[in-house]
Formats: sequence, C-alpha cells, structure tokens
Amino acid sequence: MIAAVHALADELRRIRIPVATSDLIDASLALDAVDLCDREGVRESLAACLVKSHAHRDAYDLLFDLYFGPGTPGTDPALSLLKDEELRDFLLRSLHHGNRQMVRQIAGELIERHAKIVPGRAVAGTIYIMRTQRAVRAEELPADLLRLEELSPHDGVGRMALRAAEARADRAALDFERILQSEVRRRLVEDRGADAVAATLRNPLPEDTGFLTASGEVIDRMEGVLEPLGRALGFALATKQRAHAPRYLDIRATIRRSISTGGAPVELRFRASRPPKPKLVVLADISGSVASFAAFALQLTYALRSHFSSVRSFVFVDGLSEVTDLVSTASTIVETTRRINDERRGYGPEGHSDYGNALRLFAEDRLSTVDARTTVLILGDARNNYRDPRLDALDAIRQRAASVYFLNPEAKGLWNEGDSVADEYAEHCTGAFECRTIRELERFVSALA
Repeated sequence: MIAAVHALADELRRIRIPVATSDLIDASLALDAVDLCDREGVRESLAACLVKSHAHRDAYDLLFDLYFGPGTPGTDPALSLLKDEELRDFLLRSLHHGNRQMVRQIAGELIERHAKIVPGRAVAGTIYIMRTQRAVRAEELPADLLRLEELSPHDGVGRMALRAAEARADRAALDFERILQSEVRRRLVEDRGADAVAATLRNPLPEDTGFLTASGEVIDRMEGVLEPLGRALGFALATKQRAHAPRYLDIRATIRRSISTGGAPVELRFRASRPPKPKLVVLADISGSVASFAAFALQLTYALRSHFSSVRSFVFVDGLSEVTDLVSTASTIVETTRRINDERRGYGPEGHSDYGNALRLFAEDRLSTVDARTTVLILGDARNNYRDPRLDALDAIRQRAASVYFLNPEAKGLWNEGDSVADEYAEHCTGAFECRTIRELERFVSALA
C-alpha cells in the first residue's frame, strides 16, 4: 500500500502537481487512520494530503484509479447470453436503480464485446472507450434514463421535479462513463502495469489535446489559440485564390519597360492580382458523439468571422439550421452554444446523426450561398447511422465551391469502422484531414499554403 502511495506521488510530480515530502508523511499517517478496505475512504484521505488545488482533483482521481484500481469484478455468466439491446436495457435499469456493482459487470461485458483491446499496445485507452460508448449509444443514455422516470410536464409534474429527474439521469450516465473508463484502464494496467498506463495518460499541452476527449475547461482554453489560427487560415485561402486568379496585362507598364529594348515588348508586365477576400461556409455536426468537437467547431467559426468577406455557419444533426445570426450577434461563444441547444437548431424529427439528409437540405435550399470564391468546411466524424450518405448532394456543393474540406476529429484508423462513411466523403472533397487536435488543425492550414 505504501509503495502504491509513493508511485502515485511520483506520477503526480511528473505531471507538475506539487507533492512535498511532508505530504507523503501525512498520507502514510492517514492510511493508519482509515479502513483500508474502504476504497473511497482511502481515496479521500490521500486526496486531503496530496492535492492542494481543486483544479488538480480530476488528474488525481484518474491516477488513483490506476494505482488503487478496483479488484476484478465477479462476472455473471448470464450477461454473455444477452443480445446487445437486451444488455443495454439491463444497463439502463441498473443505472436507474443505482446498482453500481451490476453496472461495472455490464461495462466489463460491453468492453469484452466491443472495445477490441490489443494487448501490449501503448495507448491510453481512449479508442477502446469510444468504441464501447458508440456500441451502447452512450449519448442517448440520459434521455432513455429520463423516460424510465415516467415524468412528463403534461401530467402536471412541476418544473423542479422534472429538472431533478434530468439531473439524476445525467449523473447516472456520467457515472457509467466513469465506470467504463475505470474498467478499460484496469484492463490496461493488468496488461502493461500502472506506470506504463500513467505515462500514456499524462496531460498533453492544450494544442495536443484531443477534441473528442477534452473537457469543457480545456476547450475553453483553446480559444486563445484560435484567433491567430483563424487569421492564418484566412490568409492561406486568400493566397490560394490569388494563385489561381486571372492575370491581366498592364499595357502602360509593358510599354514603359520596352523603351530599354528599342520598343520591343520583350518582357510583359501584368497588373497585380487583388482578388477579394474569400468566402467561407461552415457545416458543423453538433450531435452527441462529437459534442466536444462541436464546441470547438463553433469557437473556430467565431474566430474566423473577421478574416473572410463573409462567413455563413450551419449546424446539423439530422436536420440543418443556419446559425450565422447567432455567431455574429452573440457576445460570447458560450451564449451561442446555449441558444443553439435551447432552440434545438440542427435537429430533425429523429435526432440521430444523418449527414446525408443534412447535405441534401443544404444542396436543395442553401446552394446559393456557395460560389467560386467560397471554401466549404465540413466538421464532423462522418458517422451516418448506416443511412444514405447522399454523395450526389456533396458533389453538387463541390461543383459550385472553390474547394470543400472535411475535418474529422476521429483517428484515420477509425474512418472505415462501423457506420463511418468518412472515406466515401473524402473521395468527393478537395481534401479530408484528420483533425483531432489544434496541432493537426495547424497542419491543415499549413497544407493549404
């Protein structure tokens, strides 16, 4: 136990959380005063000694789970006999009744089926977590849990009671996410050891943080990076258009230059090309599977406003809504995001991602916003729920635009998995780029230059 405390303290120091020798002494004494079988009691006792700032608590909890991970849960063999939908229904009921032990067993069964863990691979487990969340449709859990409450504002239920039920559903879904992460990392620790897993989990710099796994706080900190990046993107696209702009002969300059050659126009002079600023159209997926990336996409759009002659912004899930008005008039990106959520912009009748329908709606109703000066950015993971991708609609947009780029927050290795149609869309775009971090977005901008 003392060795685990020292290993935990060493890793905290590696990620620049200060732990003094006196803190370690206090932690050792605290263990004498707590029941070592009470895992949460040990967690809180060590936290009181080793963590001095609330901002460091998340990092501490993650490392505590590595070095003081839960034991291997006993697995009910009956779970393996359930089909995926039956297992998901059982998960919902277990979350609803607060049966954490059963939730942990169900999470283990889901990981066995869907995570596709590769032994010995030096990863933090994010891909394994994402695969499992996608298989269980984790973004739909809060709404499904709320339905189990059997509350409806139409039945005379008070607003406070409804909000309390929504909060319980959100907490239960978050609890499942944490248990799932803990179970994946427990398996990684069994495979490679706590120190090796901790090394892959050390917090990266903000520009290397993955959009899909970044917290809201990290996404907010990215705002300072986006303004100069937006300026660079505007310059790169303007330069690209200038290179392809038509050249016009400057007759007066050509004649003046020909005086030195006896009037023969040996060297032609052309007027400087001054194409107008490029236009930009942004189509951003705001579905639950890319919620963090959607927040970043809106920030990027916000930062780009002043670097193009016009910026038109659209959001979609299975519908399509223009949000240019919100982006241009809201005082902060937080206000923009709140209004998009409150007004259910981008949602259609089903509320599940449908890129094909969004592209169709844009091609039918909004194609006039695109011309030969327009660059179209499509931001999302291209997961289409096995529906028609409507490549014809994307082709219609591509034929009118100067260029169409697809920025995908998923790793390229996942582009062909499951319901992803990323490669199909890539074939019909000017370019498709993996864009999981600010640094990769910078590479995209550099590739345009």
